Amino acid sequence: MAVMTTRTLPVIDLASVLAGHPDSRAAAAEQVRSALSDVGFFSIVGHGIAWDQVLDIYDQAARYHALPEPVKRSGLMSPRTMGYSPLGSAKIGDRPAALNAAFFMARPGSHRNQLPPDEVLPGFGAAVTAYYRAMDDLGHVMLDLYALAAGMPVDYFHQFFDPALATLRLTHYPPVPAAQDQWGIDPHSDAGFMTMLPTNAVAGLWIRPDGGDWFAVEQEPESFVVNSGDMLRRWSNDRFLSTTHRVLNESPTDRYAIPFFFDPRPDTVITPLPSLVDGQHPSRHEPLLYRDYLTAFMSEGYAPVRGDAV
Repeated sequence: MAVMTTRTLPVIDLASVLAGHPDSRAAAAEQVRSALSDVGFFSIVGHGIAWDQVLDIYDQAARYHALPEPVKRSGLMSPRTMGYSPLGSAKIGDRPAALNAAFFMARPGSHRNQLPPDEVLPGFGAAVTAYYRAMDDLGHVMLDLYALAAGMPVDYFHQFFDPALATLRLTHYPPVPAAQDQWGIDPHSDAGFMTMLPTNAVAGLWIRPDGGDWFAVEQEPESFVVNSGDMLRRWSNDRFLSTTHRVLNESPTDRYAIPFFFDPRPDTVITPLPSLVDGQHPSRHEPLLYRDYLTAFMSEGYAPVRGDAV
């Protein structure tokens, strides 16, 4: 499949925000508001995450997916546990299975995690735990910007993210040919609040803003692509977008991706924010428990969650 269009995303530099410079938070929040309203995606630089740590997690993803298949299947994801989702498990309806395998990790220390033991994969658990915590910290920094972007008090969202329902996913897209209308990940919008995806050496991410054409994302060096999900769209009374995207590895080499999904607690009731509801923008959604939406989203697309893993 030939790439017809490649575009960069809005770029937001967080260095001044992290340094505590006056007015920097308000300025960055305005950029977030514009990007979420117009595209639903943006890139962040100056984010404070050491890039050597990002590169190490890419290496850890490759190490994990190189394990023998029986070893990985000993920790299959299930309705109650995180873990391994084999190639062919991500499938929606009658569509061809998505061409990816993945490892999912919840909050460090969670009983839902199934990390490979150190004797099987030395250093893996420590590395992904440290990375998870660094990304969780970054997510909490971003919450301030999202609240200001939505016209709410700066600390508004923190009450729903104490702790966050965050998930680290280590994805492997092998270099295999795709059938007609088959993808590494099918066209979809994310379920939750915010996803952060670091720059990838192997291209493959496409997005489609509402009413627009598909385009391939050209990432900034050492950046994170950030996008909003369905719950933020609902929370914002549809003022912020939850943009459709897809992935396909058309390269001759393996592609790994390490998205970090940063979402509110499952008991959060999502109701349109009062700052984004007015005479011109009446409330468009009834209250919804995030747990209910997330359960339906995962069970639709992932065989291990449905209980029919291959």
